[in-house]
Amino acid sequence: MATSEMTGKPPPPLRQDLVLQEQTHRGEPYVVVKDPLTSRFFRLPSLAFRVASRFDASATPEQLAEQVATEERCAMGAAEVERFADRMESLGLLDQQLTSLEIEARQRASTRQQRSIFYLKWGLVDPDRMLARLLVLLRPLFSRPAAVLTAGLVAGSLILYLARPEIVAGALWQATHGGGLIWLYAATALTLTLHELSHGLVSKRHGAEVHEMGFMLLYFMPCAYTDISNAYLVPRKRDRIAITLAGSVCDLAVWALASIALLLLRPGPTGTQILGALMLTTGYRSVALNLNPLIKLDGYYVLVDWLEMPNLRQRSQEAIRWRIGRWLGRKEQQVGETVRDRRVLESYGWLSSLYVVALLSLTVWWLDGWLVRWSGPAGRLAYLPLALLIALVWMARRKRRRMVRFSATENEDRSAAKTLLEATGVNRGESGEDRSPAAALQSTTDAVGGLERCEPLDLDQGEDR
Repeated sequence: MATSEMTGKPPPPLRQDLVLQEQTHRGEPYVVVKDPLTSRFFRLPSLAFRVASRFDASATPEQLAEQVATEERCAMGAAEVERFADRMESLGLLDQQLTSLEIEARQRASTRQQRSIFYLKWGLVDPDRMLARLLVLLRPLFSRPAAVLTAGLVAGSLILYLARPEIVAGALWQATHGGGLIWLYAATALTLTLHELSHGLVSKRHGAEVHEMGFMLLYFMPCAYTDISNAYLVPRKRDRIAITLAGSVCDLAVWALASIALLLLRPGPTGTQILGALMLTTGYRSVALNLNPLIKLDGYYVLVDWLEMPNLRQRSQEAIRWRIGRWLGRKEQQVGETVRDRRVLESYGWLSSLYVVALLSLTVWWLDGWLVRWSGPAGRLAYLPLALLIALVWMARRKRRRMVRFSATENEDRSAAKTLLEATGVNRGESGEDRSPAAALQSTTDAVGGLERCEPLDLDQGEDR
């Protein structure tokens, strides 16, 4: 079903099943909207949400613009209201009286939209009810004394590690050779489960539901995951960061206990292998992977919430493409970002791109060594079907993008940076000069009544957590 041309027609109302949560972003009021059909999240400026709340399938864009001028005391054209309503309708946020088949089509389209060859997920279980019961039993672990104890254990283990690093190095070597590999696999399964349960428990503690846990391939590396996207609905930024850090805090606690046991108890060979495996799959994994903000794991989402820069990766890639275009002599208009945000985006974009290239190169180098070690130089022939598979997946994704999509996904390929341009009212010309929202408002007034121009209407979309 294609997006309708509204041309003065009254826009339909907001869907009644949308989940709403008021929040503050960089000091400005916003409303976070969850679409329960597609499990996608959107953030609307307060004014944009108030305008959308006036949609009732009877008021035309002209009438809505007059209501805004009267009640909000700012000027807004009917064409802008119409464009905003069309955008809302294309994202499926307005009540379009869909049939069950159309709803299923929208859900399938949303699932396809989120797939990436470097970010493949398979949901296995809905843990929400189990987590609610566990939270009652484990509530003492979320107290202040428990936090102080965990910090003390980590500090103590670091002191012991600095005193006897050779013991730790020996345990890690034993865990990665011979019979230690069995314990390494077992420890990986155990610690990943604890890590993901920690995310889920802290999410439940802050009122966010958790309905999916499963397995994923991140840049072809096997990982477990917990879908904590409902953290977008948690009002306070520090609580959202706590949800994201919960898994790594659990990892560090297990690492500290294993380190202290290894250095104080001096276990036998089997015990050393087990403790070395636990240390390797918790603390070291968290520092190298989970807390690394350059890949889309826990550290990335902590950085996103801390900087209050949603869709950081997408916007940074857009900024890098613009910068490369300028180097090549293209006269493309800079996407709407403040000077500070543009610097952050370009810095993050270059660092993350270089890191991903290095990570993939190391993966290929390791795979090459493994193939040659087990099959000789002829083992490299295995690259051919792998390269063919990647090429087929890439071509299939390109073909899907060129097909006519369901209306709910037609406009979602717009970059988050461009969306934020319209959402925040920041404009920038080719020379890169800033025009603040205040300056934009002062430069445009209504022809009748001298009202200041309303901030532009739009919204930005959240990414999976």
